[in-house]
Amino acid sequence: MSGEFFRLASWLRGLPADISGILAILVIAAPVEAAPAVGGMNGVMDHGATVTIIGSGFGSKAQAAPLVWDNGSGDKILNIWSGAWPNLLPGYNTGYYSSMRGIDLPHAHATRYIAGAHAANTGAYSGYNVTVFKAVSFVSFPAYVYASWYQRSDDNWVFGQDNNYKVFDYSEGKEPYTAWKNWPICYGPPHPGSTKDGAQWTIEPGAPIKNPDLKGHNSWWASAVNPMAGKWSKVEIAFKVTDQADGYVDVWENGRKVISYVGPTDNYAGTQRTIGIGGFARMKSPNNWRYFDDIYVDTSLARVVLADKPVLSQATIIENQIPTAWSDRSITATVNLGRFNQGQAAYLIVVDDSGTPSASGLQVTAGSRGSTAAGPTSPNPPSSVEVH
Repeated sequence: MSGEFFRLASWLRGLPADISGILAILVIAAPVEAAPAVGGMNGVMDHGATVTIIGSGFGSKAQAAPLVWDNGSGDKILNIWSGAWPNLLPGYNTGYYSSMRGIDLPHAHATRYIAGAHAANTGAYSGYNVTVFKAVSFVSFPAYVYASWYQRSDDNWVFGQDNNYKVFDYSEGKEPYTAWKNWPICYGPPHPGSTKDGAQWTIEPGAPIKNPDLKGHNSWWASAVNPMAGKWSKVEIAFKVTDQADGYVDVWENGRKVISYVGPTDNYAGTQRTIGIGGFARMKSPNNWRYFDDIYVDTSLARVVLADKPVLSQATIIENQIPTAWSDRSITATVNLGRFNQGQAAYLIVVDDSGTPSASGLQVTAGSRGSTAAGPTSPNPPSSVEVH
């Protein structure tokens, strides 16, 4: 049980017996919020098809669709994003590209990826940064951000200097890296200095990011997939936007949690913020291309995923589905199979707006039709009730 429950129980014990007994009954009778439970699905789990997921405890989502979903299939990148850099470096600008330079797409359902190159040393718009970014407004705290994407770098990457390389940026203002009022997710030190080097996840310290964080952990976290080592990896980030001590930043790579920061995440002025995927790299070369795909960004933790394990924390393949309608007992979504192949078993998992996932996902098969349960499921009763 939660600490809040124990504190309440202690307070009740200090009251006269007749009053505490009545209040204890009221507390126990109060509804307990349960994790989302997926009870069934209507439709066929084909890539791009529409399915309806039924169950209970899905909660609410003011805007069903994510803030951004970009799988490289759009016409113009600025139809989706607030900006993309470089944008002043013809031949190397960030945009949509078919498979090139021997770099395959991240999975069979992708048709293009997002790419750009650190090809020149002439400024943020023309080589310093390879990034796509979205400007948002947070009128009050706390707020929440969730993002996921596939990433890798070119096989012929040119290394040198300190090999500084950043993969995510949260910033004050309408562009990344605004007057250093920002915090990036990056590697090292040590940074990968060759295709065979290891890598390490880092939150770059500086206000408001504390080092060490409020649990005593320093800025260097778990090992990372070297993005220059010839493999795509899936990165996810979820964080609470607040100037208070209960903020957090969680990062996963291929389903494994690699960062778990606790502390404030935003002490900036005004309401304008920017969420950026990609970012700065020290070395500049026409070979230094970066590649991204299936970028999902939202200002809510609520989402639907297809995973290769029924328990989300154990999954290594996690593909965001794209919701178009959301209610407490029903979600309609466009299927994104991602790395899942036709005929492969997978599990539908709903995550609510607190970040709580289904305890166990609904097993489905890619390419098969789901069956509707008899009706929306109800939360399971608690396994035990304790009275203090």
